[in-house]
Amino acid sequence: MKQPSSHSQAGITLVEVLIAVLVLSIGLLGIAGLQTAALTANFTSYQYTQASLLAQGMVEKMRANRQGVLSGYYSMAASTSAPTPAPSTNCASTACSFQQQATYDMAMWYAQITGNLASGSDAVALTAQGSSSGAVPTLSNSSGSISCSNLTTNLALTNNMQCVVTVYWDPGRSATAGNFSCSPSDSTALRCFSIAFQPP
Repeated sequence: MKQPSSHSQAGITLVEVLIAVLVLSIGLLGIAGLQTAALTANFTSYQYTQASLLAQGMVEKMRANRQGVLSGYYSMAASTSAPTPAPSTNCASTACSFQQQATYDMAMWYAQITGNLASGSDAVALTAQGSSSGAVPTLSNSSGSISCSNLTTNLALTNNMQCVVTVYWDPGRSATAGNFSCSPSDSTALRCFSIAFQPP
């Protein structure tokens, strides 16, 4: 009489394979999510770094043109269009008055931020930043503003003077152009970075 043979189970079942694939997939998705979050954080950090460099650059220009600051020539409201009037002189290669230097500095600064030149602006100083026709925008959907208060040439009253330089940009390319409220609770507001300083 033939005896039935007994064999132990070998290998794995299809169910076990599917469970292993599921666990592996969840792990890979988690890794992808962490990488995306890291890239977003790095990009945000890059934007803040660029904004701070742009703001500090304008502060240094204003410090170099003290009389232009005290005379109120550095004033620019946040806008989606280039500041006016456009500079009539390229102060990078030609001697300029305090007012001409201020006008030139603001136009070049705005072009650095947004890539837009004021109508009639000399683009020579911007050629190296991108193309022969103008500058490459440093930040997306961006703008800048400059405001000074209590300006005076009276040295006894200079302690009350203050200027604020602000750079605005859209961190996620989803904000509303022209919304310069900088409100953290408003998802359509542009993000901003400001430097307040006392003119020398």
